[in-house]
Amino acid sequence: RYIDRELKERIQNIDLEGDEVLDLLNNALPPKLEEIFNEILSKSKETIKLESGIDFDPFIRKYPIEIDDMEMERVKTEILSNSENNYFDKKSTAAEQLASIKEDAEREVSDIIKFDYEYALGSFAYLYDLNKPEFSNEYDLHQALHLNLCLRERTIKDGIQRVDYKLNEEENIALLTGANSGGKTTLLETISQIAILGQMGLPVPAKSAKIKLLDEIYHFSKKRSLDAGAFESFLNVFMPIVTSDSEKLVLLDELEGITELEAAVKIISSFIEMIEESNSFAIIVTHMANELMKYTDIRVDGIEATGLDENYNLIVDRTPKMHYLAKSTPELIIKRMYNNSPPELKRVYGKILEKF
Repeated sequence: RYIDRELKERIQNIDLEGDEVLDLLNNALPPKLEEIFNEILSKSKETIKLESGIDFDPFIRKYPIEIDDMEMERVKTEILSNSENNYFDKKSTAAEQLASIKEDAEREVSDIIKFDYEYALGSFAYLYDLNKPEFSNEYDLHQALHLNLCLRERTIKDGIQRVDYKLNEEENIALLTGANSGGKTTLLETISQIAILGQMGLPVPAKSAKIKLLDEIYHFSKKRSLDAGAFESFLNVFMPIVTSDSEKLVLLDELEGITELEAAVKIISSFIEMIEESNSFAIIVTHMANELMKYTDIRVDGIEATGLDENYNLIVDRTPKMHYLAKSTPELIIKRMYNNSPPELKRVYGKILEKF
């Protein structure tokens, strides 16, 4: 519009001679008009070139000025083509530059991943106070501690007791007896953690540890009770493990609930005999050591509670005594419950304590 407006203003001030009028009649622009058109359109072309970077003429020389649609389409196609070519050239240049550093980049990424792994492993070992184990033909743990307690050890005022424990080729299986809440299950989990971490080539939560590399590790956690179908399922899982020739570590936590007492004793005593004759190791947490000792000759270790402190916490040495049958001392737990209960429950716990 501004072009048409400028043309109109300029043309109004022109005086045409006779031959110029004849040119108009013959559809030709007189030189004066041609000069005006060229001057104004040239300025517009320069403006377009400055703003777009492209030198082209989109105008049809007539009044009012019209846009040459075909020329515009041609320019759009050219712009798109140039843009794609430029994009391809940039990608090609980038690909060439990246190709030249590909090996270095891959090596650096590999180094970073390795550093991240080693740094994480080192931080884990440092924070949890882990130490490199020694591979041996036995299990000999000194000042071992459950992973869940490692971070708490520094913050608890009186500290946390670390434990020692040992199994060797001559005594490759043991019964672990003793106080309720005395730490038998925690010790079993600690041994499991040390065995698994050692098998993985990682440091372990103990000040020092000798462990044996084995084919298999099994940890049967405590079960409340099993119905007939579950008991059969347990045997289907357990017996192939017991009878296999592989060297293994088997940890059993209070399997009394698998069936009635007499049958459970016979099953576990048979397992003990098979483990004793193998190159495997086993620890059985149980409250039926007296019954099992009637069927088999086995080492019995015990964690014994000697009483309650002023806050009614168990006073207990959590490192098992070797060759020692410890009592479960449920009366201490009941006494603690008695002292921490409201009056109506105290009467119940009091009657129970009278029977001990």
